Amino acid sequence: MGKAKILVVDDVEALAEMIGIVLRNDGFEPAFAAVGTSALPAFHRVRPDLVLLGLLLPGIDGIEVCRLIPD
Repeated sequence: MGKAKILVVDDVEALAEMIGIVLRNDGFEPAFAAVGTSALPAFHRVRPDLVLLGLLLPGIDGIEVCRLIPD
């Protein structure tokens, strides 16, 4: 089985990069989206095992992104 994929959605680039470093060091495969409107296309492209989602995002906020992610 491959590495677990984690989609990190946050508009604070430095924070997303730091989370990515930690995830890679722990054996995960991170992918990134910086705004709510790009989170759903990234979700469908990456098919992550987990989404780390900021709440205050430009475009669509994190709560709405969470609602729109399919089961």
